[in-house]
Amino acid sequence: MPTTISLSTRDKEILTGLTQKVRLFSLRQIAEHWWNDEIANTRRRLRSMVQAELVLKMTVAARSLPSISQPLAVWQPGQEAPNCGQVSYRLQTRWMQRATRSITVFIATAHAAQLFGGIGRGELKNPLQATHDLGVAAVWMQLHTEAPEWAEAWRGEDLMAHTRHGEKLPDAFIVNDSGETTWVIEFGGAYDTPRVEAFHADCVEREVPYQIW
Repeated sequence: MPTTISLSTRDKEILTGLTQKVRLFSLRQIAEHWWNDEIANTRRRLRSMVQAELVLKMTVAARSLPSISQPLAVWQPGQEAPNCGQVSYRLQTRWMQRATRSITVFIATAHAAQLFGGIGRGELKNPLQATHDLGVAAVWMQLHTEAPEWAEAWRGEDLMAHTRHGEKLPDAFIVNDSGETTWVIEFGGAYDTPRVEAFHADCVEREVPYQIW
């Protein structure tokens, strides 16, 4: 039986993030963003959330993330295309000498999704994409700090998958009060030039602004 806990505003932000915004947070990300880097207190609270069956703790293999403070490419309809080769080069070089290591992460449970809406399978859909998912989480956290209105308007790809059948699915959508997409956001892995070009072409066809982080 799950234990019962009283959820603080901070707890609710974490759970909303995991059910509606991103697929996972690492222990370190949660500690830095919500607990002033106090790992012991973070671990203690997350243990209570695990016991309440709101989050699931797991270990994944992922590469350490580069610094993520601003997008590497920004485009809007009517502007010239970015130099996709240069964007690809910057994406690829930032991953050099970043080793894979074991990382403790937390994901939402189905119980959390029932309480907060959104997605919570109680499992990680593709553990091999953990590095990418952690990068997406880092982008959302940066916006949560620097542009909270964007973080609030952010809809994760799992929530928006139904809008794109068999089509390219960005990592996140920024939506307005009418539910219309005003921007899409992509966290760039070691994307080669054709992949950057394909992402750009898709956004051009849809006439939707984008940021690549």
